[in-house]
Amino acid sequence: MNQSLSHSDPCILTAIQVVSNENINNNLLQIESQLAALPVQESGVNQLVLLPENALCFGDREQYLAIAETLGDGPNQTRLAELAKKYNCTLVCGSFPIKSKQPGKVHTTSLVYSTQGELLEHYNKIHLFDADVADNTGAYRESDTFVAGQEIKVVDCGFAKVGLAICYDLRFPGLFQQLREAGADIILLPAAFTKVTGEAHWQALLQARAIETQCFMIAADQGGEHFADDDNFSTRYTFGHSMIIDPWGSVLSQLKTGQGFAQAEFDRESVLTIRKQMPIQQHKKFTSRFINK
Repeated sequence: MNQSLSHSDPCILTAIQVVSNENINNNLLQIESQLAALPVQESGVNQLVLLPENALCFGDREQYLAIAETLGDGPNQTRLAELAKKYNCTLVCGSFPIKSKQPGKVHTTSLVYSTQGELLEHYNKIHLFDADVADNTGAYRESDTFVAGQEIKVVDCGFAKVGLAICYDLRFPGLFQQLREAGADIILLPAAFTKVTGEAHWQALLQARAIETQCFMIAADQGGEHFADDDNFSTRYTFGHSMIIDPWGSVLSQLKTGQGFAQAEFDRESVLTIRKQMPIQQHKKFTSRFINK
C-alpha cells in the first residue's frame, strides 16, 4: 500500500498558467495575481500549486546565465518561498536556472516549497529539448544552455507523494514509470510547449501518462503569445491548455490560453480504486529488473 494515500486531509490541485517573458518582476506580478485569485480554502485543506516552466524568466541563453542562482540561495528563490508562505500552499516553480558545476551552463530546475517556505525538493530536467519545429523559432537547442539532470525525484508533501518532470520529459514514458515505481500519486508537468507541438501531442501525451501510471497529472503550460519586454512584437507562441487529469485519463479542469488557472480536487480514493481494479503494477512484465540483463 502506498502510505501517502492514507492521509485524510483533502487537497486541491492547481495549475497556474501565465505568459512570461524575460522580465522577472512582471512575471512575478502575473504569478501573484493568480495566487491571489485562488479560492480561499478551509482550514485543513492542502493546496498544491504548480507554475509553468520558465515561469520567472522566459528568455535566452544570456538571460538564463545572468539570473542563475545557487540552489537554495538567491533573491528569486527567496521570493518564491515567500509566496508559498503568504498563500499557504505547496508551491512548485516549474523551472528556474540553477548554477551547475559545468562552466557556461546551468540546470533548468523545478523547486518545491512547503507552506512554511522551506525548499522541500528540486529536480533538474533530464530530457533537454533539442529539436526542430515548424514555427518562428525553428531550432530549439536546450543543451547549448542547460546541463541534463541525472536523478528522478519524488517528494513526500505529506498529503501525497509527488513526482517531478518538466516539459520534454513528457515524451519519455520510462521516466513516468520510474516515478510511479518510486511511489508517486501525483505527477507534475510544468511546460513551455510550443503551439505547433502542443496542438499535435500535448493532451494525448498527458492523458497517456496519467492512464499508464494511474496517477493524477497536473500540467501547467505557458499560455499563448509572448511579447518582448521592450517592444510590441511576438517572440514565441506556446500552447497553453493547462489541465488537471485524473488516473483514469479524464480531464477534470482545463484553461485554454492566457492567464488563469485550472483546478480540481485530489481524490485519493479514486487512485486506490483504479489501482485495485486494474493492478497494472503487478501485471507488468517489463520493469527495471530487466535492464542490463
